[in-house]
This record gives sequence, structure tokens and C-alpha cells, in this order.
Amino acid sequence: MKPEILAPVGSKEALIAAIYSGADGVYLGASRFNARQNATNFGDNDLSEAILFCKQHGVKCYLTLNILIKDQELEEALNLSRFAFNAGIDAVIVQDLGLAAMLKENIPQLTLHGSTQLSVHSPAALSVLKELGFKRVVPARELSRNELKDICNEASRLGMEVEAFIHGALCMSLSGQCYFSAHLGGRSANRGLCAGTCRLPFSAKGGTEYDLSLKDLSLINKAKELSDIGVASFKIEGRMKKAEYVAAAVSTLRSVVDTGSAPKEAFETLEQVFSRSGFTDGYFSHTLGKSMFGVRTEQDKITSDEVLKRLHGLYRRPFQRIPLDFKITIKAGAPLTLTANCQGLEITQTANPPEKAMNFSITKERIENSLSKLGGTPYFINKIQIDLDEGLSIPSSVLNNLRKNVIFELDRQRTITTTPTVPNITYAPTLKKKKIRGWFLRFNSIEQIPSIKELKLPLTGYSLPAEELVAAKDIPMLLGANNSGLLPTAELPRGATDDNTTILLLNKLKEKGINAVVAGNIATVKLALEKGFCVFGGFGLNLFNNQALKTISRIGVFKGVISAELSLKETEYLSFNGFETYMFCYGRFPLMLTRNCPGKNGIGCSAQGKCEITDRKDEHFPLICRNGFCEILNSRPTNIADNTNSISCDGAYFYFTTEEKNEVFEILKGFISKKITSEKYTRGLSKNGVL
Repeated sequence: MKPEILAPVGSKEALIAAIYSGADGVYLGASRFNARQNATNFGDNDLSEAILFCKQHGVKCYLTLNILIKDQELEEALNLSRFAFNAGIDAVIVQDLGLAAMLKENIPQLTLHGSTQLSVHSPAALSVLKELGFKRVVPARELSRNELKDICNEASRLGMEVEAFIHGALCMSLSGQCYFSAHLGGRSANRGLCAGTCRLPFSAKGGTEYDLSLKDLSLINKAKELSDIGVASFKIEGRMKKAEYVAAAVSTLRSVVDTGSAPKEAFETLEQVFSRSGFTDGYFSHTLGKSMFGVRTEQDKITSDEVLKRLHGLYRRPFQRIPLDFKITIKAGAPLTLTANCQGLEITQTANPPEKAMNFSITKERIENSLSKLGGTPYFINKIQIDLDEGLSIPSSVLNNLRKNVIFELDRQRTITTTPTVPNITYAPTLKKKKIRGWFLRFNSIEQIPSIKELKLPLTGYSLPAEELVAAKDIPMLLGANNSGLLPTAELPRGATDDNTTILLLNKLKEKGINAVVAGNIATVKLALEKGFCVFGGFGLNLFNNQALKTISRIGVFKGVISAELSLKETEYLSFNGFETYMFCYGRFPLMLTRNCPGKNGIGCSAQGKCEITDRKDEHFPLICRNGFCEILNSRPTNIADNTNSISCDGAYFYFTTEEKNEVFEILKGFISKKITSEKYTRGLSKNGVL
């Protein structure tokens, strides 16, 4: 079976371009709750019309609900899903774990696809997502061929599908793990309002002016290879792009899927219509580095009138994808009968009996010619069966009207929605004020840990990177609340593409006597729980609403860090008693998790642990590389020491990265006295949250 060609649709024009150019499916957003809020998108009436248009043309239609949802928005998001389901949507693409759980409960017949915003980059995540109701998953774009193949193999074992990006823009960060735009301007990538921070000037020492800007992805010429490893759907990025871009990408990919190749001119047109200094396949081929980076130059922006005219020609008339069988019976003295068979439907229309021919008898060739006039429709003739008596005459207008009437009725019956109508869904979030009862400290190294016995901290836990603990000769023990001795919790890497490596790491931790981990993605959560570890949920899980807490607790995680994109007031909604919530109160928040280290564009790791990038305002953003991934830290630490009384959480979370031991001590003292001791700091998103 051929892979699905899935096209981006941000407007009505793009919808027509996608379908007429040969897409098998489209994905689009409603007026709210999608990761491209700045696209034109579709209101309720437009959405219904788009779904109907797709059904008429035999094309799947998927709705993007791929952002984090606030508690007070859940009812609206649920009813948008209900509206789309009643209109005949084929699936919804979801990021938020809480929303996914509620959709499964309230609309069990609705098909769920896991967004790339879920940060799936290893196979272990798939069984969790299947249990939550997902039928398809979109893995991270940063995977190599072999890593993607491992996910496809696991998906096949579980009866799931894999949808992979094959063409379009590349974010610098793993999707779902980018907080740069949110922390710099309150416009969250996890809420569909990314400001494109990575396209601004950021420089590594000895690097370029744009060390966060990647070229666009293109794997169209590797379509067969992707199909061979098990990718079921080829996804094109670009809901913010114009119809011409959609037509160029879809038609080129259509040619490759159907014939194995596309003309050289088609690939040249792709680059002309949109690129950033060309394309890259660096992640898939696992050739990372400077060659993957590029910007949109003035030359890239020039698209000739000739190219645009050629692109418009790609979607002047519908792509004929639906096979149709005709049977026509023309007998003397009997009604003229035309029957169409299509996709299990049988449609029959009749006309008055034919007349005896006076001069010229109608021929089979003329009948075939008339019935084959299907231009402007999505149908093509598979076969025509003609039962014709000789010596009869039929006006061309009669045959044409018969054909048109059959097609009209066929369109109508093919677009009837047979699923039961789902009634309105209600959800009333509640506010509940909590008080901080304990602190959780995260250290980057053992050398950072000061003597804190004299501070008498309300310590409920602390963590160190798992690799640090495995390599340590002596495991440090800190004095916790009630004078109890605390062993460290091991922080597992957020970036972990090889489950076997994670399992090996977990086994070594067990040997060291460690029985608890911090896990920041679904796969490492799953693997740690299977090994019997107590799991503290990391901020990478993006726990954004009360329903997400309920969902992750059903998986087996009962405490962790809630999303750092929530305001202090919004934390009051996350009141589920079965989950111990911690708020990010101090630390240089990791703004991006990347597979390409931007520092390597310059002097890189030779910077002796001081690797960083710098922006136009001379703000310095430290880089920390770990397990083949790079974290870009905020230039200033979040610090809300003077506002902890306003936090509605069970605990405060401290994230120490670049601080020296004495700095750590002074910061902790400041939180005890509720005073901010540093000169340069930010309050993060604690005041206003994100849009």
C-alpha cells in the first residue's frame, strides 16, 4: 500500500491546491487551539465545508489540536473536537495529555493522532500512547534513519501508524521542548504562537551570525526508503505557506510516490518557491553540523512569474483519484439505465427509452466518450460496460445529463456522515489553593552541592544527572525534612533516542542503590517504571492542566514539575490530590533541547565548559551538551524568591546548572528569607503565563 501524502492547509486556497495537486490527506487548524495560530485557519462553517470538500474528493481531513490546553479552555477544546467529529473529521492531532484522555472518554469513536509536539524520539513511548488511545504518532524530526526505523517497527508490533515529516521548515529545538519564544516574549510555541526566535541572530564564538537557523528539511527523494522502513504517512510542513508552495511540494512528492522519481525541474521549483539556502537531510542521514544551517536570503525570496504560473497550473482542476465503474443499458422500448459502482456504492439513474435511429445509430465509442467526460470531478473511469441494441439514437444531452445526475447522487451519498452525533460536553475546572510543603533541588554536578545542614531546608528530594551518579565514587546524601537522610534522585536525559542505552543506565543506577529518577519524556517514564523506579516527572512532560496530572498519575507518576509556562494564578487549577505538584522557582530554564549543538558552528567544546551563544543585545545563553543533545539555557535565571507565598503547589523546584557552590548556598538562603540576592534575573512566566 502506498504511503499517504499529507499536505498542510492554512487557507481555502491551500486546501484546493493540496487536493487538486494529489494529496491523500490534509491537516488544518480551526480558529483556536492549533500550533499555527497565525495561519488563516478555518472557522466552524469553513471547517464543515472543508471536511465535506475533502470527502467529495476522497481525501482524509485531520484537525490539529496540537497545543497545550489550559483548564479553563478544556470545555471549548472538547466541543470543538465534538463539532469536528459530528462534521465527519477523520482524526484529530493532539499534544496535550489531559485533552487526549478526555477525548477518549467523551468521544471514544474519534481517532487520535499523537502530535510531534509530544516529543516522541524512541520506541518506548508508543505503548503508553496506544494505551491513551492514539492510533498514529508523529515522531521528532531529529531522528536518523535507523532511529525512525526502530519506531516504525514498534508501531507495527502495536498496530499503530507512523507519520513522518518529509519536507518543510525545521525548528532548531525538538518540538514540544522549545520555550525560547515564550520566555523572551510570552508567545509560546506550545500554544501555537511561536515568534520564530531561532531565525534571529544568535552567534556562537567563532560561528556565524545565525547559529540557531536550520535549512528546511527535504526527504522527498528518499520517499521509497521511508516507505520501506514502515512510514505510513509522508507529512509536508507549511500551514503558514501559500497555495503555490503546497502545490509544488505535493505534486513533486506525488510523482515520486507514483513513479519513483520526479523531473529535475520539480525539485528546482521546490527550492525556488521556498527554501533557506537550500535543503538538508542531515538528521535522517545522521550528518549533523554546520552544513545543516541556513537562512532565507533575498535571492531565496525571488519567485519568478513563470514559476508561479507553472505552479498555478498544478491545481487548475481536481486530481482524479477515485475509480468508477459504469454500466449502461440501452434497449429498444426500455428506459435508458446508467449504473455507477464506486467504493461499495451503487447508483442508478434512468431516462426515457431511446428512439429508433433515422440516419445515424449511436455507437459504443460515442457512449464511452460521453461517459468519460469526468473533468472537474475526482473520479476516473476504471471500466465501462455497454449493453446496446443496434439501430438506436440518443441525444448527447441525455447521456450527459445521466452522467451528471449519477455523479451528483454519488457525491451526496459518499459524503453522508454515518457516525452517531455526540452531544455537548461540559467541564467545569475548579480552583484550589495549595501551600509549599517541600523543596526539590536539582544539581548539575556533585561539586555544586554546598553544605546545607545549617540552612535546615524543607528538602523532600534532590537530583543529579544519572551519568554523574553512575560515575561517582561516593553517592552524596543530604539532610531532608524531619532530619531524614535523602539519597539522590537520578535525572535521566530528556534527549534519549536509544531505549537500550536508557535501560543499561537504569540497571547501573539500580546497582548503585538509586531507586528514583526524574524523567522528562514519555519513553523514559515508561522504561523507569518497568524497572521499578519511583518517577518524578520532569518539566519536559509539559503538565499543563489538571487532567494532564490525572492522566500521568494513571501511568504511574505521582509527583513532578508542572509546566513553567503557567502563571502563579493558573497553578491553582492544578489541584488534583493524587499528584504532588512542584513549580519551577529558580534556575536558568532550558529554552531549547536540540540535536545540533550551535556551539559546534564555532570553537565548540574547546570552550572548556563555557560554551554559549550570544544575541543582538549581548545576552549570553549557556550551552550544556549531554547524551548527544544540547540544552540552551536562559541568559538569566528565573527567581521568584520574594513571591513564593503566591505559589499554589506542593513544592518548589530549584534547577542549578552553571552556579558555583557558594552561589547555590546564597540563593537558597535568599529563598529562606524570601529575598532575591542576584542582580540579573527574570521572573520567568510566573506573572502572566503565556498567551
